[in-house]
Amino acid sequence: MLGTIPFGPINLVVVKTTVDYDRRSGIEIAFAASLIEILQALIAISFGMLISNFLDANVFVTFFLAFAFIALAIFIFTRKPTPTLEIEKNRPASFFRSGLLIAGLNPQAVPFWIFALATISQYFEFQYMGLTLIGFLLGVFIGKFVALYGFVVASTYLKAHLQESSILVNRLLAAILLFIGLSQGWNAVNSVLA
Repeated sequence: MLGTIPFGPINLVVVKTTVDYDRRSGIEIAFAASLIEILQALIAISFGMLISNFLDANVFVTFFLAFAFIALAIFIFTRKPTPTLEIEKNRPASFFRSGLLIAGLNPQAVPFWIFALATISQYFEFQYMGLTLIGFLLGVFIGKFVALYGFVVASTYLKAHLQESSILVNRLLAAILLFIGLSQGWNAVNSVLA
């Protein structure tokens, strides 16, 4: 749960969606992102170093991720916010699907879980099988969802200061996405030069 608290793209999308639309829409994104977190933890358990080696060996994937995050940052930064307290007619078809997409594109989650599992294994010996695996994945889901739900609840303050907060959230989200994209690009350039 503590790993999900720092502001990242998913947390900011939850806040932005709650501010721009409503609490239910923010919860849909939080739920979808929590489901993806389970998959990312499973990937970290299953593949660990294989994923790191794949990204190191396939610089094209890293460049693609960098480009995707930079493009998304530019889009969000230049988009004029249209916050409203009423339900908008041009709502996305599915906030749940948007949550799946944003969480699925977050490449930092898998290395986070690899690091977290490596740290945990120094203190506890887990056999990621059966009930232990189910309990661990349930804990991942609950921790992520509770943290993101906290962002939904905190967004009620932002909703009271709607126009200013919408611009702030747009800029914050764009800055974080740009940072992620640039860092991915930097990593890709370093691996090409090395």
